[in-house]
Amino acid sequence: MLENITDITSAQLWRETQKMRNDGYRFVTATCINLPDGSFDVLYHFDRDIGLKQYRLHVTAGEEIPSISHIFFCALLVENEIKELFGVNITDIVIDYGGHLLLSDGAPSTPMAGGQITIERR
Repeated sequence: MLENITDITSAQLWRETQKMRNDGYRFVTATCINLPDGSFDVLYHFDRDIGLKQYRLHVTAGEEIPSISHIFFCALLVENEIKELFGVNITDIVIDYGGHLLLSDGAPSTPMAGGQITIERR
């Protein structure tokens, strides 16, 4: 089980991310987890002086979530990856690769969405 994790909504994502930046945290990465009902949990990981803080954003199918790449530019890579591989609708990414960061023309669309690997949420 992850420690120091806080559940947030998409409406809170920008505010909490900006707070992390203002408090001197760095953005480490984001991870995406398939849930059995077809929704996802996107986890945002931040660090300051080896003190991890994490936010969990529950995303239903088709829901739009805002990019944090305007606050932490480096987030554009993992956000493109999550959008491309899982089909999570992340909007307004600073540089949006349009589904071609990792996948080439003719590749399966959103290959990780609804995949075999799922984690049951407690």
